[in-house]
Amino acid sequence: MRRAVFIAALLLAIGILQLLFAQNGNKSSIINSKHDFRAASAAQIRSANGQSACIFCHTPHNAGSSNYLWNHRISTQDFPVYNSSTLQSTITPIQPQDVSKLCLSCHDGTIALGDTVNDGSVAFAQGTGYTLPAGSASNLAGDQTFANDHPFAFAPKIGGEVVTPPPSDPVHLDRSGKLQCTSCHDAHKEDADPTTRKFLVKSNQASAVCLTCHQKTGWAGSAHNQPPDASENLRYAHTQGAHTGYIGVRNNGCESCHRPHAPQVGQRLIKQTEENVCFQCHDGSVVTRNIKAEFLSKTYKHPVLLTPSTHDAAESPSSAAHTLPETSVGQARHAECADCHNGHQANSTTALPPLISGALLGVKGQSSSNSFLTQSPNEYEICFKCHGDSANKPQSLDKSIAGIGYGRNPQRQYDAGNLNAYNTRAEFTQGISYHPVTRPRNLSAGEAPSLRSSVMSNSGSPLPNRPLAGGSQIYCMDCHNNDTGRNLGGSSTGTSGAHGSNIAHLLERANMMETATGTPGRGSGISYALSNYALCDKCHDVQNSVIANRSFRYHRLHIVDQRTACSTCHDPHASSSSMLINFDTSIVAPNSNKVLSFIRTSPGHGSCSLTCHGENHNNRSY
Repeated sequence: MRRAVFIAALLLAIGILQLLFAQNGNKSSIINSKHDFRAASAAQIRSANGQSACIFCHTPHNAGSSNYLWNHRISTQDFPVYNSSTLQSTITPIQPQDVSKLCLSCHDGTIALGDTVNDGSVAFAQGTGYTLPAGSASNLAGDQTFANDHPFAFAPKIGGEVVTPPPSDPVHLDRSGKLQCTSCHDAHKEDADPTTRKFLVKSNQASAVCLTCHQKTGWAGSAHNQPPDASENLRYAHTQGAHTGYIGVRNNGCESCHRPHAPQVGQRLIKQTEENVCFQCHDGSVVTRNIKAEFLSKTYKHPVLLTPSTHDAAESPSSAAHTLPETSVGQARHAECADCHNGHQANSTTALPPLISGALLGVKGQSSSNSFLTQSPNEYEICFKCHGDSANKPQSLDKSIAGIGYGRNPQRQYDAGNLNAYNTRAEFTQGISYHPVTRPRNLSAGEAPSLRSSVMSNSGSPLPNRPLAGGSQIYCMDCHNNDTGRNLGGSSTGTSGAHGSNIAHLLERANMMETATGTPGRGSGISYALSNYALCDKCHDVQNSVIANRSFRYHRLHIVDQRTACSTCHDPHASSSSMLINFDTSIVAPNSNKVLSFIRTSPGHGSCSLTCHGENHNNRSY
């Protein structure tokens, strides 16, 4: 009788403890989770005859490790650990005292799930000695490495964008200040995040777990952290939400692009190779503007698809990635999405030249004085990373080399063939005359009578908030931009930016060049139509000022009658001569006295010595 009473009391106590555990969200929540290996469990992976949910990890007696009365055999295998060029912390192999070592009893795929210390080998329904298969998402070392997993069992270096979790937060470091598997995961509770059901210590909606430690600059205002509209949510449901269960870019947060375990690119923990991460959304399937199509369909484009994933977040313009020789796959000097865009900071804010817009926030650059910038305040500094002092210039003009080709390059009188050739930074900073990209020209109306009062749209209307004056500056992308994008103004709605264009040199609008005949001094000419001069007409009134001879009394003769292109005489970047005069020597030749020169004496006046279109000019004044 006393035995029966004792058993009843014991069962009652156990029931009360189980109830308390359930109410507190504690250990009993393991029941029917993926960690419940009882034979009676609802889990897919379970033992053939085990009756206790606890014995696969714990035992009250004869434990194999003093930590947590551990009952499972511990792996002795060491795998390569995470490393990256931007890593500030020191990552070492997992130590025996690290609680993560216990988790790896199962999760490195080397020990059978039923291989216990005190209870022997427990058979599983999946087979005797069943271990997690190499292809299982739960097998962290299925590919024989931890190098593509978020580092664990290490002490993070606190500072900058890495912070210590708040004392009350479920995300926590262990007593020695290390981040362990248990910092993010609670092995006893599968559904603290009911959407992912990955034993997280709290909900990871909008990356709440990640952001506990990683507080990325600019993330709060980033376009990737904004509530999407209903249509975007619907489109996103079929693409980006697959591995988390969440729908929407904001809800997935970091995991829109990253995976903490087994991503394709381990060093950055990103889902796929660089541009493919961006194209998950920017191919028109989630966001409406299709940037991927620009790289696929346009005749001229930045070689994002041709330089295979060579961006390194730690690189500088002088690093090896920028100085390797040209290969059969194009320039080692690469162009990747992350070279121009920072996905953690990019937003839709606008700016005036030369300041960067929100789309370019948080990107490294090269200043006009050739100093390295960890964050570029000005747009041109981002362009100068490649179009400045980096190696491998010019880009190949032979389109048979990996499809790279940007149109004919004029052979300029000044700087052609020396160290400044194709160095746009040097052009703008060393030129006597220059378009006001890095600094204003401060020209008077008399010196630049053709300058419009505002930048004009493709349809001839002033673009909003883009006034022009002698002290104005302009963007690189005022000239180099999508030829079908919303940057044109009017009804154009395509993607903006220098991704691709059907016009040579990635120009936004036509700027026709004469075709070299092989005999300098006898250019082929181009027929005058305002559309052939559309790029210049964007800021300079070609019809009512230029060919009306307001700045040079022979402009109409040269342009309309002799069919001269602007680029034949003027360099659109800068020149060592005044008024951007920098003759294209494939079209213009020295005169009969072997002199090729332009001398400006006053606004609208000077003299030329040259041969062009068969005409010999010997110090001809105007």
